[in-house]
Amino acid sequence: MKVVGSFFDGMISQLDHPYLDQLIRYHHFLKQRNALLKQFAETGRRDLTLLGSYDQELIRLSIILANRRAELLEQMAFLFQDHYSEISNGTEEVSVSYQTEALQPDFSEYFLSLRQKDLATKNSNAGIHKDDYDFLIGEHPIRKIGSQGQQKSFIIALKLAQFQIFEEYKGEKPLLLLDDIFDKLDDERISKLMELVSKGTFGQIFLTDARPERSKAILGKLDAEVFFFELEKGEVKK
Repeated sequence: MKVVGSFFDGMISQLDHPYLDQLIRYHHFLKQRNALLKQFAETGRRDLTLLGSYDQELIRLSIILANRRAELLEQMAFLFQDHYSEISNGTEEVSVSYQTEALQPDFSEYFLSLRQKDLATKNSNAGIHKDDYDFLIGEHPIRKIGSQGQQKSFIIALKLAQFQIFEEYKGEKPLLLLDDIFDKLDDERISKLMELVSKGTFGQIFLTDARPERSKAILGKLDAEVFFFELEKGEVKK
C-alpha cells in the first residue's frame, strides 16, 4: 500500500530528519542497483563487486529504516486505539500491522539469497521498498470487512494520533485539518468524534464539509468557539 507507506514515511521524516536523509539515500542506491541489473542483462557482463557494494548499503539502510518505522507504530498504537475506541464507543479493536522482512535476524542472508532472482528479473526483490502495512479490525483487513464508517473512523483515529505525536515531539499544537469529516459516519460516530475534538486537546481545527447546513447543525451544539467559512465561486464568505 504505497499511499499508506507514504503517510508513515512523511510523518517520520518531519520528526526525524536523518530518517529522511537515509530514505533518500536508500532509494538512490535502489535505483542504481536496478539500473546495474538491467545493464548486466543488456551487456552480458557482470560487475559483482559493484553489485555487492549496493547490496550491503541497501541491507544496512533497510534495517535502520524498518526499525524506525516499527518504533513509530509502537508509539502510535495506544493513541490510535484509544481514539478509535472513543469514536466507535469502544465496540471494535483496530491495529496497524507492519509487514517487513528487514527486521528478521537473517535478513542479510535472505537479501543475498535472492541475487539469482534479481539477475533474472532485473529488479531488487528484497528491501524496505517491499514493506507493507495492514489496517486491521480485529484480525481482519478493514478494507475487506469494514464498513465505510469504520474505515473513515480508522483514518480519523490515525490523524488524531499523528497530531499528538507531533505535539509531543515539537512541544506545540499543530493545526489539524479534517477534510470532509462527516461523510460516511453515522450519527453516533459523529457525536463521539465531536465530543473528542471539543475537549481542547487538539487546539485549532479546520473541518471541511460539502454540506454546510450539516456542519452548522453539528458544530452549533458544541461548547467551543466556532467560525464558519463558505467558499462560493472562488470567494470566501464568513
